[in-house]
Order: sequence, then structure tokens, then C-alpha cells
Amino acid sequence: MSIKHFKRAAVSACVGVGLMLGSVTAQAGRWTLELAVQRSLEQAPERQAAQAEVLVRRGGLQQANVWPNPTVEVSGDNSLGKEDGQGGGSITRISLSQRLPVTGRLDWQRKQAQSALMQGEADVGQQSLTLEHSAAQTFHGLQLNRALLDLSEQQMKSAEEIQRIGVRREQAGDLSRLERLRLDVVRETAKQRVESAEGEYAESLSHFQTLLNVTEVAPTLVALEAHPLRPLLTDLEGQLISHPALVAARQKVEAAGFGVGVARANRFADPELWLATEKSFLGGSRQTVTAVGLAFTLPLWDSNKGNVDAAQASREKAQFELEALNRHLGNQVRLTHLHLGHLNEQSEEFRLNVLNPTQEIFELTRKGFSAGEVEVLNLVDAVETYFGARARYLELLQQAWLEAAELRLAAGVSLQPSISQISKGAQP
Repeated sequence: MSIKHFKRAAVSACVGVGLMLGSVTAQAGRWTLELAVQRSLEQAPERQAAQAEVLVRRGGLQQANVWPNPTVEVSGDNSLGKEDGQGGGSITRISLSQRLPVTGRLDWQRKQAQSALMQGEADVGQQSLTLEHSAAQTFHGLQLNRALLDLSEQQMKSAEEIQRIGVRREQAGDLSRLERLRLDVVRETAKQRVESAEGEYAESLSHFQTLLNVTEVAPTLVALEAHPLRPLLTDLEGQLISHPALVAARQKVEAAGFGVGVARANRFADPELWLATEKSFLGGSRQTVTAVGLAFTLPLWDSNKGNVDAAQASREKAQFELEALNRHLGNQVRLTHLHLGHLNEQSEEFRLNVLNPTQEIFELTRKGFSAGEVEVLNLVDAVETYFGARARYLELLQQAWLEAAELRLAAGVSLQPSISQISKGAQP
């Protein structure tokens, strides 16, 4: 299958899986995963380098089928002048020689260069997948740190509100100084968490700005609120055949096979056809003689056996590498697909069985404390449990999205329609 046909089939068959694994609803003025990936690919010098390599190999293909240039030889001497007694020198021989590539070498070279070109084009797709994976990691890291910063600020606001209630209750004689000081510590702890979250967010923002080459100091991101959908494993396994890395590996095997043909053709040097005109002194006058000939090289000492053996070994090596890569990617798809399912189930169970109950406990405890019905230690425990549960839930969501990025990379699925994807259904 040609690269052009491969791309057309991949685009028509593969849009849905990428959307299931990575789509977040686009919102005006907000960075989505798809926009971050697109921007990263547009700015990445690594992808441009891979595209430049395609141009290099296209030039190699153009050169692979070219005949060798002919050779013209002109020589002169004073032999004729001496023969007829006129003296002086003159051109006495003009010859033209042309090597004839009749051994099939050019055909093998052309096929080898064509396969190398197709491998280079597939390498561009693989490079795009790698860059997309890196962009997804950066984007989800920034998402998490932004969400944790917002959460820490909410916790800080809640701690300040509880502290004000504590001061009012202490003034009313309903709360001891020890208990009120405990609330001061809660507020200071929340402040420290805000400062820590600000530092982590600043680091991830710097990475985001560098990777995408943007200068936004406060980019607005789609919120980290839901886990990614998981496509059917059978769809992902069916997509593997068009994985850019496997396409490149298959083209490498094919190019190595044609390399064996090149090495075998080089066992025999091209015959050389030559035509020459020569002036000589014959029958008492100057005469022009024309000659034609064909020269062969006899492979008596050098039969190019070493290069043939090396080419055959290279083909075997490329075949083994293809088999290993196919096994590795298939195993990686199955494991990552399984892990993504576990993370989605875990995050949903955590939301239902931990996050929602802790939120209700937090609200009831805060109201009870304001009314003087709940002790400080119970309030502190409710606050820590609730905000800790929210942070853990965000981490589970981020882990699921990161796993989805790993799954796209392993399955050769891209969020960019021009690279790949397929969809026939999804699992929750």
C-alpha cells in the first residue's frame, strides 16, 4: 500500500477513536487538548526536521534511476608530423565511452529509494504522534496544576471564613483560645498550600509556553472535569496495521530486501561501450580510422559476496525488529487499554463513594460549627478530608487522561485527522 493510500484509508477509517480518547468540548477563548496538540505540531522543529528528511529521500529517489554520464577523451601528439615530414602536432584520437547499466542495478536502486522515501513519510507520522503525546502530557499537567491552584484558593477562602466564625465565637465565650488557635493553623496551612500550588503551576505554565511557543501568562483551559471515553480494544488492535511506526518498519524491511538486489547486481560491473576515431599515417597519407568496442570486467577476485551477505543480514535484522515492534505495540495497547478502564472505574467510584459524601459532610459540619454544634477537631477533619478528596479526584482524572495519551501513542491514533484514527464503538 502506498503512503498516499495509507493516509487516505487512515483518515476515512480512524476519526472516532481519537475523539473518544482525547476530545474535550471546545469553548471559545479556551485552550483544548486538540488546540494544544495542533499548536505543538505547528511549532515543533522536530517535525520539520522529519519533513526535511523526506525531501532528502525524494532527492535520492530522483537520483537512483539516472544513467552514468558518458566519458569523452581527446588526445594529440606529433606522430603524424614526423611520418609525413611536415612537423608539428595535432589531435590524433577522440573517443567516447558509455557505461551500460544492464545488470538491473538501477531498477533495484529505484525500488530501494522508493521504499526509503515511504519510510521517511511514515516517520513524519510517528514523529507527530510522539510530539502529540508530549503536548498532551504538558496540557494535562497544566490542567491539573491549575485545578489544584483553584482548589487551594477555595480551601484558603473556606479557612478564612471558618477563622472569622471562630473569632466571633471566641469573643462570645463559646470557643476557647486553644480551639481558635487551631483554626489559625488551619488557615496558615491553607495559605502554604496556595503558595506551593502557585509554584507548581508556574513551572507547568513555563513548560506549556515553551512547548507551544505562546506568551499567554494566564491561558484559559478547558476544565479537568470528566474522564476520557475508552474505545473498543478490537478497534484499537485493528488500527495497529496502519500505525506509522509499523508502516515505517515494514518499509525498512522492504528497502533492505531491495538492498540485497542492489548488492547482487553490483557483483558485475557495468559493461562499457566505446567509440573512437583516430588519425594515422597509412599508404603514404593521413587517414582517419574509426573503432568501436565493448569492455567487460571479470569478477575473478571480487564477487561482492561480503556486501551481499551484509545486505541479507540487514534485511533479516529489519524483519526481526518489525516483529519485535509489532509484539511490543500490541502488548502496550492491551495493557494501556486495561489500565485506562481501571482508572475510569476508580475515578467514578471515588466520585460516588468518597467525593460526594465528603462534600455533604463538609457542608453539614461547617453549618454545625457556625451554630456551635460541632467541635473544632471534627471541623478540621471534615475540611482536610473534603479538600483532600477533591485533590485526589483531580489526580485520578489527570492519570486517566495521561493514560489515554499513552494509549493513542501505542495504537497509532492521533487527534489530528491527517495522521490517523478509527472508531466503531466505545466502552464506558
